[in-house]
Amino acid sequence: MEHSGHHFIAIMGGAVAGSEAAYQLAIRGFRVVVFDQNMLPYGKIEDGLPKWHDKLRNKEEEKIDQKLSLPNVRYVPQVTLGKDIDFDDLVKNWGFTAVLLATGAWKDRPLPVDGIDNYINRGLVYQNPLVYWFNHYHEPNYSDRQYEIHDNALVVGGGLASLDVIKILMIETVQRALKQRGHEVSMFALDRSIHKVLDELGYTLDSLGLKGCALCYRRGAADMPLSPLPAETAEQKEKSRGELDPFPRQRKPSDGAGSPKAWRALTMRSADIPPHTSIGEPTHVQSCHDSPSAPFRLLHRRPCGITG
Repeated sequence: MEHSGHHFIAIMGGAVAGSEAAYQLAIRGFRVVVFDQNMLPYGKIEDGLPKWHDKLRNKEEEKIDQKLSLPNVRYVPQVTLGKDIDFDDLVKNWGFTAVLLATGAWKDRPLPVDGIDNYINRGLVYQNPLVYWFNHYHEPNYSDRQYEIHDNALVVGGGLASLDVIKILMIETVQRALKQRGHEVSMFALDRSIHKVLDELGYTLDSLGLKGCALCYRRGAADMPLSPLPAETAEQKEKSRGELDPFPRQRKPSDGAGSPKAWRALTMRSADIPPHTSIGEPTHVQSCHDSPSAPFRLLHRRPCGITG
């Protein structure tokens, strides 16, 4: 292991953040040991991405492999902090100059609604286990939890992960509805374009009896990670803002500590949500600023259309 002889760094977590930190330190001559709780260092890239992201997954895993393959870097798998290694012992007695935590988002953030844990796998499902199920349930030896996807589900969040979840829900519900009508359609065909498949078979979402999904987001539609919309005039933007935002800005609470943030619910009727493209126009938008649990009261439905 070639090194400068001055510093020895421990990194907990080997995925995107951990591998990049290891790379930046190693090229500067530092010795680095990367610990990860899994056998492979890919984190959410391995099972946090739905299976249609195969090219992106392969590309990102290759980047991690290259960064962890530098001469100054050692990778140690299947080591869990707090179980296999005590943090205080690691910091004080192992001889490292510094310890960097790069564990990322391997665990879902709890939904901040009182009593919501009572509904886990009874209508409420978090993204990580749902995507893991979606990626593996077709395998002959799969023996983990099974989920039944229902139409008219509510998805909380507005980032890329929430759009992946919406796409999973649309693919599963459309595929099931078509199968009930005698049409066997692959996930890959629906991934390319649900609308195209439906047009070729002579169906619409309405004729299949599907309502789609509702996306509940605490920020505005313009803040979502979608493709840029066509150029609009200032008047059109202001009109659009008024349509998407029935509560005037001066009536909204601030985003400061202790203040509830505004939440909005958008019902998505577009069947196609491919990567890096717009999901289309929402057909229904409502807003509420009472509390994080307000969208459930506002929409008068179950928190999530999934049962385990």
